[in-house]
Amino acid sequence: MLAEDSFSGSAEAESRALIQQMSQSLGLLRVAFDSTGEAMLILDESAAVRWANQQAADLWGGGITLQMIGRPLSALLQFHHLDRSPMGDEEPSHPLQKALTAEGRNSYLIQALSDPAPEETQLITRSVSWRQIMQIDQNFTLLIFRDLDPLEKALARQRQFIDNLAHELRTPLAIIAGNLHRLKRKKQFSNTLQQSLSDAVEETQRIATLVDHLLLLSELDTDSRRWKLQIDDLQNFIGQWIVTLNPESRGCLQVIAVNETDDYQVQLDQDAFHLILDNLLDNSRRFSGSKPLIQIKFVQSVSHVELKFIDNGPGIKNEDLCVAAFERFTRIEEHRNADMADGGGLGLSLVQSLMEGMGGSASCSSPDAPTGSARLGLVVTLQFPRPKSSLGIKTSVQR
Repeated sequence: MLAEDSFSGSAEAESRALIQQMSQSLGLLRVAFDSTGEAMLILDESAAVRWANQQAADLWGGGITLQMIGRPLSALLQFHHLDRSPMGDEEPSHPLQKALTAEGRNSYLIQALSDPAPEETQLITRSVSWRQIMQIDQNFTLLIFRDLDPLEKALARQRQFIDNLAHELRTPLAIIAGNLHRLKRKKQFSNTLQQSLSDAVEETQRIATLVDHLLLLSELDTDSRRWKLQIDDLQNFIGQWIVTLNPESRGCLQVIAVNETDDYQVQLDQDAFHLILDNLLDNSRRFSGSKPLIQIKFVQSVSHVELKFIDNGPGIKNEDLCVAAFERFTRIEEHRNADMADGGGLGLSLVQSLMEGMGGSASCSSPDAPTGSARLGLVVTLQFPRPKSSLGIKTSVQR
């Protein structure tokens, strides 16, 4: 009996020592997080705060971390786009939505809702990073807030400059294009002059398209695009796009579903999706010669739906070039043609930015060439996450 009591006492002392050691470690960990100078929050799957450091409490919890525990993030702070418009909790641009697919970082305007008069609270620009913390029975999201560094501030000023410049260029380009079209309608000009006018119209249109793309990329960079998300079968979205095409373009397309009974439900912005397809079609027609042949295939999995846009062009043989093709103003040297004007170099970059804005992704590759074939073809893969219907997203939602 004495031996059992002695063993019990030893186990109890060991447990107390272990608890004390864990408490000290957690205390040291807390001190480390509080000394970073960055506000940190850990949120559970319902977007409620499970942990906050002192910097976060000073900003949104009245200086007391315990007052934040269990409260929804939306009750503590409000995210805004950089154009000062409020950001919805279910918008693809929201950090919690972005964290569902990948870790990352972006700049937002943050408004504290804990102040007595939140409508008068100043909006503060902060860099916000996010990542998932995977646990055995539950997933959490870590958000880290910090002030912009000088480089980020310089990039923000650069984006604003491009946005202002693009807006200023739109009006004079429209005037030039209108005058050129009126001149083309006059019959007294020689064939040589008519050809010069046609070239001028084409180049003016190319510059106008470039300006429009720069403006759209600026909206996407600053998270100021207004998304109109809808849930429907991807095949229906494709069908609505095909109807808008001319007969020549429709004749180039072949739509293939791997399995007609599969579920291709996705959530996307129809206007953005049509713009993506327009850019892919323009890219394929540019490089596939006089008789482009384009296949659109659907592939589904548990977590996402893929659309494969496959043409019969020269393809991209190098994996590094496949990555570089999505960078802005990148042109593949082996595809350049002296008889054809270069594109703006923004098409695939815009495709990628629009896909990421809707919570998806874009990539490209070239399949193995058939025996005896000189053409590889290019495969652009668009990956859409499954709709989060369990979160109560409506069939048509304007953001």
